[in-house]
Amino acid sequence: MFNPPHCPNPDCRHFRKPQDARWHRKISPYRTKTFGLVPRYICRHCNKSFSAQTFSIDYYAKKHIDFRYVHQQINAGAGIRSIARSLNVSPKTVTSRIRRLARNAILIHQRFLKHLAYAEDFAADGFESFCVSQYFPDNTNILVGSQSQFVYQWDHAAIRRKGRMRKDQKERRALLEKTFKAHPKAIENSFGTLMKFLAQRSGKKVMPLILFTDEKRDYERCLWKTPLTREQMFSGKWRHHRVNSKEPRTRQNPLFPVNYMDREIRKDMAAHARESVQFNRNVSEGMLRMSLYFFDHNYFKPYRVAKAVEKKLRHAEAAGLKRPLLDRITQDFWTKRYFWRGREKIDESALKTLNRLWETPMKRRPEMVCRHLAV
Repeated sequence: MFNPPHCPNPDCRHFRKPQDARWHRKISPYRTKTFGLVPRYICRHCNKSFSAQTFSIDYYAKKHIDFRYVHQQINAGAGIRSIARSLNVSPKTVTSRIRRLARNAILIHQRFLKHLAYAEDFAADGFESFCVSQYFPDNTNILVGSQSQFVYQWDHAAIRRKGRMRKDQKERRALLEKTFKAHPKAIENSFGTLMKFLAQRSGKKVMPLILFTDEKRDYERCLWKTPLTREQMFSGKWRHHRVNSKEPRTRQNPLFPVNYMDREIRKDMAAHARESVQFNRNVSEGMLRMSLYFFDHNYFKPYRVAKAVEKKLRHAEAAGLKRPLLDRITQDFWTKRYFWRGREKIDESALKTLNRLWETPMKRRPEMVCRHLAV
């Protein structure tokens, strides 16, 4: 028999943790074609009515599909239309299910961040791809643990197309930039978001924090211009090491964690494969899929596959997360709907991804955000 865990109304005192065992009562159920008879309840405190489907990942869904299959396929290089054909559903249905999985992934990741030790060195770099057109390249800045290869945080930055171009290509770029032009300091601002996250989360770290990046000037300029990180640099609590990006990409290279993630994304995500006909058409949708991929890498993917002991280990465990806590929360990932508790800390990049606040080049209408998907 289903027992509601809490009231779904964020303004109710029974939202975080019910204060009374008799906080709700049953009301008449309703029948659906997909899920059969669905029990309904009402909160005695706020009079909010809800059903068992409110706490399921299938909330507001009119068709049931295998979430685990969608999760495995989207992180194995399959395209959205390919998944839709195999499930005999529309691409919009697959996109909707990816949004639900990504929302769960972001909220669980934010919840786990407070349990990590931040006791390792860090590497940061940008993963370059494009959205809508190759005239609109973008940079996904990622912060990775040097020993655990755990992806702590990521952020998006639209950048200006660079490199050699023909005369007609330059004219085309100038024409498009009348509608959308990337911010000249987008990479610096995006990197600053990662550094702000690191400064706030690693405040209790005793040993000096060592950060490895390549020799891009945007990174060093950001570290010394941002007041929070400049203080850490002056006090000696942070040490910034710059590594030439042309160094061999071996495991001995301090930038190996971000080089490794670069290779994995190119290999596993259809939108970012080299010379791919599949690419992101929407920045917010791309960031949701990227968040789902990083979640899969952090919490489900084996830390190493060559050794039997390390094959059972996950990247989150290597970063300091306890296995019982990891299993307890991730076991319901494909079935349960996770709620954002109002007092829980949520980082700026995660909030922009959940609320679809990223700007897509050439898109005129604002992003539509469903109330049950936003926070």
